[in-house]
Amino acid sequence: MKAKPPDKEALVLEALRHELTAPKTTLGKRYAALLIVTIVASIFYLFIVDEYPASFPLGSTQLLVVEWIILAVFSVDFFLRLGVTRLSDWRAVALLACDGLAIIPSLWVVLNHFGFIDLANLEILALLRLFRLMRVVKLLRMSNVLTDVFGASVLTLVFGTMAVHLGLRVLVQEVSSLSGFDVLSLFDKDTLMIAVTAVGSIFGIGLAITFGIVKRKQIEISELHRTALDSLQSFERDINQHGVGSDQGDSIDFDGWRRSLQAFLFEAYPYEPMKRKTNELLASIRAATKNRPSLDVPFHNGLVQNMSAFLSKTQIEFHPAFYLWLNRIAHIYFLLMMIAAPGLTGVVAQLLVIYVFKGLVVVIDDMDHAVDLEVTLFNSKILRV
Repeated sequence: MKAKPPDKEALVLEALRHELTAPKTTLGKRYAALLIVTIVASIFYLFIVDEYPASFPLGSTQLLVVEWIILAVFSVDFFLRLGVTRLSDWRAVALLACDGLAIIPSLWVVLNHFGFIDLANLEILALLRLFRLMRVVKLLRMSNVLTDVFGASVLTLVFGTMAVHLGLRVLVQEVSSLSGFDVLSLFDKDTLMIAVTAVGSIFGIGLAITFGIVKRKQIEISELHRTALDSLQSFERDINQHGVGSDQGDSIDFDGWRRSLQAFLFEAYPYEPMKRKTNELLASIRAATKNRPSLDVPFHNGLVQNMSAFLSKTQIEFHPAFYLWLNRIAHIYFLLMMIAAPGLTGVVAQLLVIYVFKGLVVVIDDMDHAVDLEVTLFNSKILRV
């Protein structure tokens, strides 16, 4: 009995779903880039509208143009995702509902401009604006494709944090506007600046010290790798060219070990099997050179020591709780910045602080995992064999 050929429509929907969630094609990446830029621009636009309401008054042409662009981009994305979302996937349905709610404010502004509805009651409009912050959820959902679309960089790695704190600032503004009470007025900004200065100074010094530690470890890993490989090549040359232990030397798989090492450096081969394979290699070399007393010291004090030190150094990392603590301190500091520095200048200052401090946390985390592939920005310098 012939197998039923796959449904063409199902294949198209599956391909579209894949491009919307993890774009691989040039067109898919460009579309994701447009969506990400529009999300961030719409959140910043909402901040400008709240901070400077006279710049986009209700019924103005500039307001209509911006809302039209936002409505067009997000409506297209909503209907594309609506066509590929499985109703059985409750999480995808919930996220789609958030996308739909985020469209409502722009839709109401456009309909009001053409007289289909009346938004004379500005409190309703302020309440509807809260739905715009659902776009932060969309941005967080897309944060995993930022590096695929824009490439791996410090900015793309901290982009989600910047968007979240910008969204929190807008949320506080919207709540203050809706309630008629300035939430940030509850805090004494002069007193708060003492905490901002103290926490920022200590946090910056701590990050600088940690950066020095992980950078030194990177340099040591690079040096140990080169030293270990040079020692191994020296023994291989003696065994192959000078007939040292010729009976056992032919069975030593030097190239196989190097291939395993290359896979280990790119997280394609675990540490435990790599350690076992290294011990087997060292045992084979020892068996081949046991009748040469002159090689005892280079073997034990050179090759074995260098191999062990290199492999061990790649596994020494800060405890995950340390990075959890760093990230919590960073977010607390960013919230202090939000309260202490209001207005547009405060937004610029807060985003700059996030880029510097959160970016340094990301760099330290990446450098500390010296031979991984999660984010390869500042891995150890591994020279070609």
